Amino acid sequence: MSALGRTWELYKQSFAVLSADVEILLLPVMSAAAAILLGVSFFVPMYQVGTLKAIAEGAASWGDYAVLFSWYYANFFIVIFFNSALVGCANIRLSGGDPTVRDGLRIAARRIDRVAAWTLAAATVGLILQSVRNKNNKLGSLIGGVLGLGWTLITYLIVPVILFEDRGVFDSVYRSSELLRKHWGEQVAGSFGFGLLNFLLLLPGLGLGLLLWQWDKALGVIAALAYMLILATVSTAVKGVFTVALYRYATQGETPLGFSAGLIDGALGSQRKSEWGQISSDRYGD
Repeated sequence: MSALGRTWELYKQSFAVLSADVEILLLPVMSAAAAILLGVSFFVPMYQVGTLKAIAEGAASWGDYAVLFSWYYANFFIVIFFNSALVGCANIRLSGGDPTVRDGLRIAARRIDRVAAWTLAAATVGLILQSVRNKNNKLGSLIGGVLGLGWTLITYLIVPVILFEDRGVFDSVYRSSELLRKHWGEQVAGSFGFGLLNFLLLLPGLGLGLLLWQWDKALGVIAALAYMLILATVSTAVKGVFTVALYRYATQGETPLGFSAGLIDGALGSQRKSEWGQISSDRYGD
């Protein structure tokens, strides 16, 4: 089976788990709504007082950049917090429970100090990687791309580790990297990501928008945007479910209910090793 075929099968398996708790989809929606409200609360005043113009013209003060970074951090925090809540719900479902949105929010809130610390680390690394990519040369772009891919891989399981293990941020980053490296070897393939699949799933929505554009431009735009928002909501939830499934598979050595061990191993580009780390059962769910 091709890499894309395995990814599609894992997407379907994750979606099947998600379909048992459709209300979990509210978490990405809540995240998007909170991010929009946050953006309005920051950028409208920044525009009114001329901060955005000053930044665009390179005449901003350190205080202006501090305000911009505050928005950047808060936006990151919202995304990570609600993603943590989603991961908490997915873990309860894969443990055989019946989660609610309140359960997920409670689990994320319980680890809010670690979520906040991880947000600062992720936001800082994100700014550094972006500055490298912005270099006006091909080498800088290449280095930034390689570093970004590496960072994505080593932190792929960071949210479950933060939520379900008693570790600090830096130790959690190491643990996330260790889980992939230890059980699937040093050469972990990046093909298990859903990026390419999400792009392909986006095409029908764009096609629908272009088709409707011929009759009514506003209708075409609305249809395309609605499709994109729904796809983004579902894809975020699906990725959260898969992340928990992968984490449980790596720490318990047992295939999560509804998933195929062969597909997970194949998607990571290698076969799992025989030695498995163990985490006590009291670290899961609540």
